[in-house]
Amino acid sequence: MQSSLCKQTEELSSFPKKDITERRDISLITCPIFRDELESVLAELNLSPHIDYMHYTIHNNPHTMEEQLQEGIDRAIKNGDRVRFLVGKHCKGKRNIADVVEDCGGKIPHARNCIDMLIGDDLAKELQKNRTSLMTPAWIRMINQSIQDGQWSVTDARLNLGWYNKIIILDTGMDSLSDEQIMEFYDLIQVEIDILPVKLTHFKKLLLKLLKE
Repeated sequence: MQSSLCKQTEELSSFPKKDITERRDISLITCPIFRDELESVLAELNLSPHIDYMHYTIHNNPHTMEEQLQEGIDRAIKNGDRVRFLVGKHCKGKRNIADVVEDCGGKIPHARNCIDMLIGDDLAKELQKNRTSLMTPAWIRMINQSIQDGQWSVTDARLNLGWYNKIIILDTGMDSLSDEQIMEFYDLIQVEIDILPVKLTHFKKLLLKLLKE
């Protein structure tokens, strides 16, 4: 099942770090869901923080998120880096994200989740009307990887996503899904799927504010 889509999720399961430029004095602890967009924008903006990717399983386990947040903070402090977070304020660890950020003197964007970071809160809320869910290609690959790894079952996916009337895939042009992969995802969830091309204008502004201030 979903063989084509799952073949491309091997990198997603481990998220090995990529060194895109020399290290600077900022550690960016980040959700891996927008890895491609992040590295593209950082290169365009000539920004080079040390990127500390968390594992995708943080989305299934608040204990894992808590552990990986703290491990990233500890590494940043050990290296004398300032700490920045690229995670949503509503993402759930054992503690409130705001408390984690405050305790280490870090900074975090004013965004509920990764979708808000990509396109902004106003557009996200408008698109989410009428029981519509917003996803990116990386989110869909993560769902399939979760099923492959036993973190989720097919039933879990259908119960969690089958409630929606529609799913809109936000296509930033980074590693887009093929028609076959989209159909495989539709076969999994049985929910109408639309594709919406989006630009990274909001994401660029967000990163500039987070890393420059």
